[in-house]
Amino acid sequence: MPERILVVDATATRLAYPDTYFEVSFDGVVVTILGPRGRVILRQKSQQVAYKATLLGGFVVEEESRQGTLDYDARFVLDWEEEYGVPELVFKQRPQRIQRIYRRGQSIELGVEQAALYCVQYSDGVEAKFERQEGTAFDFSFSTGFYGSFRQDDDGSYTLKFKGDRLDKGEDDLRAQSKFIVSRSRYSGMLLLILQEDATVMVA
Repeated sequence: MPERILVVDATATRLAYPDTYFEVSFDGVVVTILGPRGRVILRQKSQQVAYKATLLGGFVVEEESRQGTLDYDARFVLDWEEEYGVPELVFKQRPQRIQRIYRRGQSIELGVEQAALYCVQYSDGVEAKFERQEGTAFDFSFSTGFYGSFRQDDDGSYTLKFKGDRLDKGEDDLRAQSKFIVSRSRYSGMLLLILQEDATVMVA
């Protein structure tokens, strides 16, 4: 399991431990942690102060509200020190399972977190694996027989190679082997894997 993962905006992340679980979500403003015995809402707070025309200090994470007893901080902490940065979970105890639920049209930004493997199960039963090789390179394979790789070239561009069998058209003419399209993040330059069906994604 990775040492840390992103808290993806608008996508709940479920962390399963042998004796409990946590669901962590981010709406762009606050991070919510749910568990079997309570809920905690965390917010980023500025500690900046003016001093001789400069700003000193930074940002900290504080609990905005708490209901019940939720001892999440024994398992992980929230690293969220940049004003417009994406919060990250840093594990003190690594979970047995990390699962995210994605809706059609949402994307996975490959290479920005420590994950070495994404196992995707689409709502119609098709399964896929995206496995990191080195750096930002990934190999992928689908249960439909479709497979290939992403590689970043020396000039910063990406090369996509793939191979698969031709499928007969279904009644809706929308049958596909891959169920994803590729774009590129305007912020990080990393590849965006845009899911074309609802999917459950395991992170490892």
